Amino acid sequence: MCVKITKAFVFCVSILLINLLQVRCHIPSEITTPANKVEQHCILAETCVHDTIPVCGQMGDQTRTFLDLCDLLEFACDKNQIYVHIDDKEGCPEKKSEVINIQPAI
Repeated sequence: MCVKITKAFVFCVSILLINLLQVRCHIPSEITTPANKVEQHCILAETCVHDTIPVCGQMGDQTRTFLDLCDLLEFACDKNQIYVHIDDKEGCPEKKSEVINIQPAI
């Protein structure tokens, strides 16, 4: 009886291993890892959906407000300057009216 169980176990493991070897990656073969951060930001910017939630970005000592995360990615791609998203802090992100220079009506 023990021999039958062992043979059945070996058979099941063999079938499992054969099936695992046939599994293919779900990422298409034409997709490669981006060569650098700018290229990575460009790829992400192409599929990003704008949500208009202001974010703060930083590059070195410089901080600035972006309209949203997609804007940060597009800026990096267009200007070849990599800003990273950081937590909000005083003055960043600026209020939306300050970002687009809208003055309140009197």
